[in-house]
Amino acid sequence: MFAPSDQNDTILVVGKKKLHVNKSFLCYHSEYFRKLFSSNNKQGDAKPPKRQRKQIPDNKDGQIQEIPIGDVSFKDFALLSTFYPNPVFPTDRNVEKILELARRFVVSSVVNIIEYHLMNNSKINSEKMLWMADEYVMSKLLEKCIRGLNTVEKAKKLDQSPEYKKLSDSAKAKALDRLIKLF
Repeated sequence: MFAPSDQNDTILVVGKKKLHVNKSFLCYHSEYFRKLFSSNNKQGDAKPPKRQRKQIPDNKDGQIQEIPIGDVSFKDFALLSTFYPNPVFPTDRNVEKILELARRFVVSSVVNIIEYHLMNNSKINSEKMLWMADEYVMSKLLEKCIRGLNTVEKAKKLDQSPEYKKLSDSAKAKALDRLIKLF
């Protein structure tokens, strides 16, 4: 998936692994990578700390950048390939990690893919799903979860869940509004 090819023009170094990528493709999908690759950003990372770029020979134009990406394992970073050709598909076991990475690397298309998975394929409980919808700004999923709050038992279960305490005031207000209209 991240093998060298004539379509790649940059190498991201994650851990000790080298991922051959196409800058334009990453920039199209991610504000993080747009900033990382911009000519105005000499630090080599969209956020501090400073990153250094290393030049290595390449057959195409004689130079290719190696850019280290810190604070993430290769295994986790590869989950972001949800939007890359030959994608990794989300599962209930990896959605939360993918959402964290999508937030860090500002890849909204990945959030949309996760939202679709959660709405159509997931077996995650409704309380956790409501929290994820709120936390990662998945409006369609949030609306679906709020609509699913249609019994006193479900409201009590939400209130007693650890996720309820993590909900934003806005999400709590939507849940309350839903319950008021029902009863």
